[in-house]
Amino acid sequence: MNRHRRLLTLALGFSLTACYTPTVNPTRTYHPSDADLSITRIVHASAIIDFRETRILLDPWYSPTPPLGPAETIAVSLENLPSLRGILITHKHDDHFDSETLRNYPDKSVRVVVPRGLGAALRTMGYEDVVELGEWERSQIGSVIVTAVPALHRVPENGYVLQANSVTLYVAGDTRFDQTIFERIASFFPTIDAALLPIGGIRIFFRRLDMSPEQAADAFEILHPGHVIPYHYGLRGPFPFFMSASDPTKSFTEALLAQDEQARGAIVVLDTGQSWHHYR
Repeated sequence: MNRHRRLLTLALGFSLTACYTPTVNPTRTYHPSDADLSITRIVHASAIIDFRETRILLDPWYSPTPPLGPAETIAVSLENLPSLRGILITHKHDDHFDSETLRNYPDKSVRVVVPRGLGAALRTMGYEDVVELGEWERSQIGSVIVTAVPALHRVPENGYVLQANSVTLYVAGDTRFDQTIFERIASFFPTIDAALLPIGGIRIFFRRLDMSPEQAADAFEILHPGHVIPYHYGLRGPFPFFMSASDPTKSFTEALLAQDEQARGAIVVLDTGQSWHHYR
């Protein structure tokens, strides 16, 4: 019996390790563009946001904490990231505020923008230029104006609106659906050129963390961005501790087109490593 228990424990350990051990592409490098805005999806909710002269890393996640991890390949290794002007952090959950990755990032002179209350942790890691923002407060990374906007989550979280080159980008983080929040953002920013919206439909112990694909489609109809890039999916973990939407990009596309057939040209689905370029 004890031997069987040890084997079961060992098997469970391997199973959980498989859930969170990431695969990183060791050779892919970043290719800059002359576009007014480029977005390159790295994995899950992490992306490179490039406003031509200002390059920002969103929620880097290279060191997942068990029992959750990315189901997709991390597109660009930490060593192969391009030079950055800043790092943008939405909130403190491990898949957005990855302490090990932030400690290992070599250039501690970049500006890091975080929600209020997270600045001290970044400074202890050696970062020299940390800005904490509350709702509707503004700062700047290079040429990009950064406005923190409301989000609804289990911990304090910022969404962000980034503006440069006459282009406006909304980054939702992993907010849950809240009609009032999206209506307020739309009233402050009536013209949004692109939006990163979470579609994972993630539940931990049956508690929803972000929007379902259908709720993300509802958010699109309130915000009316010129383009929408679904993100915050491709996460895996043990059932029933973890659940997520099945084929979330397909579900999001179908839900949005069922509401608004004219939105077909607005949907931009990126695999990890793929980039989208916007010229105003």
